[in-house]
Amino acid sequence: MISAGEVSGDVHGAHLVNELKKLRPDAEFFGVGSGRLAAAGVDVRFDISRRGTIGIFEALPNLLPLLAAFRQIKKMVLAEKPDLVILIDSQGINFPLAKFCKKAGLKTVYYIAPQEWLWGTPKNVKLVAETVGLIVAIFPKELAAYKKAGANVVYFGHPLVDIVKPTMSREAARAKFAARGAKYVISLCPGSRTQELKTLWPVLSAAARLIAAQLPGTKFIVPSALRAGPSFAPGDFPVVHDDTYNALSCSDLALCASGTINLEASLLGIPNIMAYKLSWPTYLIGKYLLKIDKKIKYFSMPNILLDEKIIPELVMGDATPRTIAAAALEILRDPDRQAAMKKAFARLKTGLGAPGAVRRAASAIVNFAAA
Repeated sequence: MISAGEVSGDVHGAHLVNELKKLRPDAEFFGVGSGRLAAAGVDVRFDISRRGTIGIFEALPNLLPLLAAFRQIKKMVLAEKPDLVILIDSQGINFPLAKFCKKAGLKTVYYIAPQEWLWGTPKNVKLVAETVGLIVAIFPKELAAYKKAGANVVYFGHPLVDIVKPTMSREAARAKFAARGAKYVISLCPGSRTQELKTLWPVLSAAARLIAAQLPGTKFIVPSALRAGPSFAPGDFPVVHDDTYNALSCSDLALCASGTINLEASLLGIPNIMAYKLSWPTYLIGKYLLKIDKKIKYFSMPNILLDEKIIPELVMGDATPRTIAAAALEILRDPDRQAAMKKAFARLKTGLGAPGAVRRAASAIVNFAAA
């Protein structure tokens, strides 16, 4: 059984399933996911990807539907009794599912595990370590933290090193997206969650118009990982469906929500800016009660991994059209800044391990299942 609750997990899961099938052609897959997992041959019985949120209060509108789905997923687990349950990201639903599976005596693997090692507590790190049968870590520091907590944990590098690859040249991609001859190409990446699209898209689109006024001839594109694409973009900002890496690779800059997209753009060597907005109650709880800002210096994964503020981070009140546009113009007008960012991104990519991480992870998972 596979359980992926969000679009990024669906992508990671599909690549993992493809590698697992090479090792075990007789394996059958079912579970929770979306279009990518279904295309990889998984019998997807629940799709909760549109209900993904970040934040405590933001999750409230989805709470009852998710609880209802969780009850049905537990019934499915008990009815099917899978030989192995692979949980992918989505800590809010997948970690309770891991605890349920442990009680049911089922083997579990967590792929893209809870980031308790980064902003959680030692107690929660230990809880994850004690609950999950095998953790496939994707960062060296994650490996160290979970190993210290006594987890059965392995590390083979970050799967995005394998996954983030354009399929065409920069010139061909610009031609495909009607951007040939553009002075600059900028990708607008507001995220895939409904909450992000509602709160961040108006800000990014307004920032894009400010940039266009300063830099005539700039082309904007909106890469979307959603196959049934959202209708949030007006006609002057065309949405590119299911071709994110080609869109990013032909861009000079990406304006991004906080998340996997920052790491993807950075791995492609594309300068990017992180902008993010949460509800004020969620932000204040994170800052003053959970003290997130005391545990981590930065909010974007490239900056966290490099331990340096390479990409601008504009959060809450700092994430306005004017501040985003100003940060974008500063980068676009400074070739030395762009070169420094790309040099840092090369270091970042090297630090995430050699290609083949997904294949090696699949092999470890098969061995764990057979043990």
